[in-house]
Amino acid sequence: MKKIIISIMVLLFVVFMGCTKDEKKDGVTEKVYVVGTNAEYPPYEYLENNKVVGFDADIIEELSKRVGFNYKWSNMNFDGLISALQAKKVDMVIAGMTVTEERKNFINFSTPYVSPNICYIVLKDKGLNSSKDLENKKFGVELGTTEESIARKVPGSVVIPFTGHTAALLALKANKIDAMLLDETVAQKYMENNPEIENIGVASGESKAMAFNKSDEELKNKIDMELKKMLGDGTIQSLKEKYGI
Repeated sequence: MKKIIISIMVLLFVVFMGCTKDEKKDGVTEKVYVVGTNAEYPPYEYLENNKVVGFDADIIEELSKRVGFNYKWSNMNFDGLISALQAKKVDMVIAGMTVTEERKNFINFSTPYVSPNICYIVLKDKGLNSSKDLENKKFGVELGTTEESIARKVPGSVVIPFTGHTAALLALKANKIDAMLLDETVAQKYMENNPEIENIGVASGESKAMAFNKSDEELKNKIDMELKKMLGDGTIQSLKEKYGI
């Protein structure tokens, strides 16, 4: 009798363990990648009904289908993205991030997928018509962006950091700063909603790319391979046309 009971218990254990393995295989082992962004940069990434949407969001959605992965967003201040990537709180970053040699010391970049111009934004009717008029003026810039280094190159400039472009825009409209620096496409969106501001010229051109932890070379290569295909087959161009980039 004991032998029969033991045999039944062993059989039930084996069946149970088999079910557990199946559940792990189907549910637990499938990784969900965390994508870091700063959803305050239309048309690249912005919130719509509490959902991250935009040019970069569409790129991630297409990549997830091509590479074959699930993902979720982690929306944070721009200046926290690189440290989050280094600490592996996020697996990848897409946030209109400019490729720079300094950043390459800490993270890996994908192939650049867009190269927009950065321009100067000011209030209209302030007598500010070119970068020369911005000497000795106050610039509002988002923390951690390349806009800060561009602004500091203007002779006599005073750089005032903000946690986001929205806060800088409010400061500009309140005459607390004299100028902002924005991607030209982003500036266009801001001007559509704020007719009192204008673009007075290009500061520089920049290449934008996705970013990865230096230890995640395999993930970066998988994403990069498909990103290059998207650049070659017209997918990126179609998205640029969709968002007016």
